[in-house]
Amino acid sequence: MTTQLDAIAEPAMNEDDYFRGVSAGMPESSQRVIDGLAKVKSVYVKCDRDNALLTGFNRYLERYVATRRLPRQEAECFFLVGESGAGKTAAIGRLLREHAALRPVETPYGLKPRYVSIKLKGYSHPRLVGTQIIREAGYGMVGKMGRGEAWDRMAGILQSQGVFLVHIDEAQHLLKRNASQGEREELANAIKGVAIDTKWPVTFVFSGLPEVLGLPVGDQQVERRGNFIGFADVAINDERDLVLAILSQMGEPVGIGSDHLKDTDLPERLAFAARYRYARICQLVEGALQEALHWQRTKLTPGHFAVAFERRSLVYGNDDKNPFLAVHWRDLRQDSFLTIDDAPAQSS
Repeated sequence: MTTQLDAIAEPAMNEDDYFRGVSAGMPESSQRVIDGLAKVKSVYVKCDRDNALLTGFNRYLERYVATRRLPRQEAECFFLVGESGAGKTAAIGRLLREHAALRPVETPYGLKPRYVSIKLKGYSHPRLVGTQIIREAGYGMVGKMGRGEAWDRMAGILQSQGVFLVHIDEAQHLLKRNASQGEREELANAIKGVAIDTKWPVTFVFSGLPEVLGLPVGDQQVERRGNFIGFADVAINDERDLVLAILSQMGEPVGIGSDHLKDTDLPERLAFAARYRYARICQLVEGALQEALHWQRTKLTPGHFAVAFERRSLVYGNDDKNPFLAVHWRDLRQDSFLTIDDAPAQSS
């Protein structure tokens, strides 16, 4: 009989082999589509907001490094905010992974990171967030820490691990909506204590919904220590070329063209259906490409988008609510595709 200790001691599962087995159990047509989608998902379409993000981040990093040698220089905080679907996570993750100043350091024991990144999935008590940060930095004795000790010791531990920057994604979950003044002060003191450590001030990057700006990151106003970048909605009148670039660049790896859609209203319908959010636009294009891959087409059509939209909403059988089919699509409420009627469920 396998004991609990035996189970723990078993070699770690090879995830690539595991999901190759899952893929092998799919129909052949699905295996072909899976290979194509992997290429589509690897595409990141850069735009002006990425340049603004990089410029703002570099200015922020310049100040941190320049003041590092001065005593009692508290680190600043960097905020990236935007609505759901704006593409914040992908953009900041890409920047941190590819920034030359944040490349891992080669040591006799292997590569050591200069930053750690965590993602909150819901409200997390500050103490648990602190232990998660330390664990991500590679410190193996987190379980022995008492209440509050993680934040008290964080700067020293991160210094020993060579980590000077902490990124917290979905950072709005650091604070409960109905947080008491005491809880706000506890969080503020925890972050501030690490940021103003005299030996190793740690700098924080927060990304998330606009509520992130309500974080009590210090006992002074946020703007005194903050650096801010906001991802606005796509302005289709000025950024139509961006939507066309997303269509073109995402389809290129799988040989599916979209140039023929330039002179149609498809880009406008697409932006509207995605609520003018960058990441949602990419998501809908990915869905349309998936449909085209299934039908082995070499050109995207409005029909591919209509079907993809049906699969991600509740508009099946309600063409008048599908932005890719409705004649008066501009008059639709942007949440109309979430309306449930009394019709029986059907599969599109």
